[in-house]
Amino acid sequence: MTSPFLGFENARITFDVPDGTHTINEVGNVIANTKNKTISAVLKESKDSDKYIEEIQQFAGADGYAILLEGYLVEPQTYPPGVQFLMEGEAEIQLVLGMTEPGRFKLMPAVQSPYVHLVGIDLITPIKGIFRRN
Repeated sequence: MTSPFLGFENARITFDVPDGTHTINEVGNVIANTKNKTISAVLKESKDSDKYIEEIQQFAGADGYAILLEGYLVEPQTYPPGVQFLMEGEAEIQLVLGMTEPGRFKLMPAVQSPYVHLVGIDLITPIKGIFRRN
């Protein structure tokens, strides 16, 4: 099944996820190898930023370039294996028509709406995070 938001996505976020292998650098440290996992989503700035001001300050500090975004995954429709809450990834987000902004996106825990869960709609997965412009 396809996402009801297909064609409306305005964000691409790429996370580096450990792939289960490792290398050893020249000083003997073990370094996990990673692979890219990219998700596309439809995101908008949270209208209730006062409610989340503590979260923004806790994770972003006093950062005037950080904003809280909420929305839904488009592709894939669920989080890929290895992508976990509180991970940071490279993002390109279009919040204003025709203007794509690069930055970092910190994935925050998001809870599915009780209504959506009760009705049994499995097509949409919420996403919430803090976007920090480069």
